[in-house]
Amino acid sequence: MNNINFVTSRVVSTWPIENSTKDFSLNEEFPNSTIDDDADSFIEDEYIFDRTDVRAIFITLYTIVFCCCFFGNLLVILVVTLSRRLRSITNFFLANLAVADLCVGVFCVFQNLTIYLIPSWVFGDFLCKMYQFVHSLSYTASIFILVVICTERYFAIIHPITCKQILTSTRLRLVILGVWITSAAYSAPKFIWVETITNNLGDGHTETICIQHRMKYNSEIFDMVNFVLLYVIPLCIMTVLYARIAVGLWQSSHGLQQMGHTQCCGAQKNASATTNKSGSSKKNSKNQEGRNCYHLSHLSRNVLRARRGVVRMLIVVVLTFAVCNLPFHARKMWQYWSSGYQGTSDFSALLTPLTFLITYFNSGINPLLYAFLSKNFRKGMRELLFCKFHGKRKSDNLILLNRVGGTGLRRSSTRSTRANCSTVTVAPNADS
Repeated sequence: MNNINFVTSRVVSTWPIENSTKDFSLNEEFPNSTIDDDADSFIEDEYIFDRTDVRAIFITLYTIVFCCCFFGNLLVILVVTLSRRLRSITNFFLANLAVADLCVGVFCVFQNLTIYLIPSWVFGDFLCKMYQFVHSLSYTASIFILVVICTERYFAIIHPITCKQILTSTRLRLVILGVWITSAAYSAPKFIWVETITNNLGDGHTETICIQHRMKYNSEIFDMVNFVLLYVIPLCIMTVLYARIAVGLWQSSHGLQQMGHTQCCGAQKNASATTNKSGSSKKNSKNQEGRNCYHLSHLSRNVLRARRGVVRMLIVVVLTFAVCNLPFHARKMWQYWSSGYQGTSDFSALLTPLTFLITYFNSGINPLLYAFLSKNFRKGMRELLFCKFHGKRKSDNLILLNRVGGTGLRRSSTRSTRANCSTVTVAPNADS
């Protein structure tokens, strides 16, 4: 294969950035041996992944991430599907996020690991394309779903009336369908750009590699667009919306405290006046007013606690996504724009798989975040693991707050299709 520059899987890439569109260029995951322009000599340097301790460490880390991605997200999908208390619009979105993360575990994690441990791609041309396609699909769908969740929470908490009128359950499901279709369309070119090629190493030895054909697109422009369009802009949007939600929750908390104090003081004054007029026969009515006042205050605190719990969990999920995907984008920018990047160093050989590993770790940590930050998710997971799902009970009824800073509370059943737009729904004894 004359006049073809590419990088195989046994020596750190020395492919210059300015020549990245010449003939073929290997995807940056494939790090190792080079073949010169005449394909006459094969140079093999000491490869850090030939060390047993390094291989053992990465196999262990990748296995842990795979187990979290596969079993954790499968558990989330089953819990949201089977648990009545978790059948809300927000949790429906989180289940779709779990589907994207599950695809990462199935199609990306171990496939990426084999690139560094096995000299040749062994999964065939279709899985080569699927590996790149699902990697792009899951990331694109995840960031879009997080933006949709943030937008839905913003309208549900800040503009509940608009939410009821516009963000119906049917429309939100259509939005999620549109997210998957858009993500698939955005990632579809991977099936055109990615292919396997076989390199003749001489002496009857061949090596198959999974590469992106960079004659068909400009990788620098594509990665820059990805960084801005699918990282910077969505995070800026979510930062603004969650900041507005936080302000709205604080104002709601302050308003409910004042409302409770005013209603309780008014109830006590009315009860005192009635008692002065009617004597001891009205003491029971006074006690009842006091109990109602305490009950109203208790319900208000429960609603606010649930709001804060849900928003806190979503903010942590977004921050985790931003932190885990930043090293991948930072390495790309460093590789393209820094003159100090050395593809032949052991540091670069370890940095590339570590950035992929951290990205995959984001897909595996989300179920753990739900378990730690949501009491209802913990209950649903325990019920699923111990097969203790029951039918609907009276205690499953929800308490809804009509509006932010509203003037009253009302009870509603879980059967309401627009309950999620009534700001927040919480179980009487649940935090989130």
